[in-house]
Amino acid sequence: MAEERAAEAARSRARDRARSADAPAVRGRTREAGTLATRAAEEYGYVSRDLRRIVVVDGALLTILGILFALHVAGILRA
Repeated sequence: MAEERAAEAARSRARDRARSADAPAVRGRTREAGTLATRAAEEYGYVSRDLRRIVVVDGALLTILGILFALHVAGILRA
């Protein structure tokens, strides 16, 4: 009976050590992945805002260029 209890205690300690050894590594990876995902989401928002501004400025410049070209062709604007 005592041998069975000792064997069960040894198995229990081995399981506890395995759990404690695995737990920090898993939590660390999950925490890092969450932080990385958060940083990526923030960075993506920054990139999308910049691209939107670039498109707006590009559209405005092309519109101005088109108006100036039309005025030049019509003879209103001479170079």
